[in-house]
Amino acid sequence: MASTAARAAKPHLHYMSAWFCPFAHRATLALEHHAEHLTYKWYEALGWEQRAATDDIGVSHENWYHYKAPELLKHNPLGMVPTLIEDATYSGVVPAGETPRPPVRESLVAIEFIDELVRGGDAPIMPSCPYERAESRVAADVVNKSICSRYYHVLVRQDESEQRDGFEKMVEAISSFGDGLAGGPFHGGRDTPGLVDYALFPWAHRLPVLEFYRGLEYTIPANTDGLRAYHAWLRTMRERPAVAKTLPDWDDYLAHIGRYADGSARSKVANAVRDGRDAHQYDDEKDDTSH
Repeated sequence: MASTAARAAKPHLHYMSAWFCPFAHRATLALEHHAEHLTYKWYEALGWEQRAATDDIGVSHENWYHYKAPELLKHNPLGMVPTLIEDATYSGVVPAGETPRPPVRESLVAIEFIDELVRGGDAPIMPSCPYERAESRVAADVVNKSICSRYYHVLVRQDESEQRDGFEKMVEAISSFGDGLAGGPFHGGRDTPGLVDYALFPWAHRLPVLEFYRGLEYTIPANTDGLRAYHAWLRTMRERPAVAKTLPDWDDYLAHIGRYADGSARSKVANAVRDGRDAHQYDDEKDDTSH
């Protein structure tokens, strides 16, 4: 039977993920950031399945729904990635006198959890100062709502004026993010990536998708100091070995995200955006994709 000492040894996590999901990508970045201090097993837990066309989303061809692996639903009935499960709980061999630990869900929570699990490792993702930690959480939330959510707005909404409005607001937010890079290569003047960098990067890497599906006028410009700083930051992030190894195949991702661009994707995020809400405002019941 596993011992308490074994539970306290180098952590091993079971990671329910999806290669295409930028939310899960956040957790992957944190796992690779601290790869010397933990191990993990990847489970590809989401896929696509076709179902007959319906009238409610305005497309004539078949709709695409997320397939959710039974293993994911066992540990997270909501079927969302990332989901992280500690080894003892996953295996069912919990030390005597202890209880199974709940799965870790939500991408920004997962980043902080991984950092705390290894006590910051050699390069902590979160600041040591509680005030700076609070500031990082607020900045990550702003990035999530003003940039990441608007990526889906431009993709899923089919009205051109709505697409353009979402894009222009997103560019303003990206420029503001770039303004926060003063003093160092990463957000807040850090020497290594932190919470805000990992919160944004999965979407920043994917933003060229908009050029492909919406046209060159949806290219992120470089006409302000903030936007120029953003582009330099993006290059720096992509060049980091621990980041580069997490990047999805570009052609495969273009094929995947095309289901959002043509309105046929039936995920919680896509359903929320079609309904006129922001991507981060999805509702687990209202936007359920099991039917």
